Amino acid sequence: MASVIGVYYYLRIVYFMYFGEDKSDALDQNRSTLLGGFLVASAVIMVVGIFSMFGVEGAAASAAATLVQ
Repeated sequence: MASVIGVYYYLRIVYFMYFGEDKSDALDQNRSTLLGGFLVASAVIMVVGIFSMFGVEGAAASAAATLVQ
């Protein structure tokens, strides 16, 4: 059953690639401010996540030392 569902979704993508209508106008529409807010928030979360990893080594080493002893 899962294979049939998977085939449906994969073949649907191939169908739209070759036989689907060209909807390039949809990309030119104005974006909402809510979408822009989500994009900015996700970019900030990624940057904070990357920079917060630089201070983790000391805490991880002390936690590992506590578990070993």
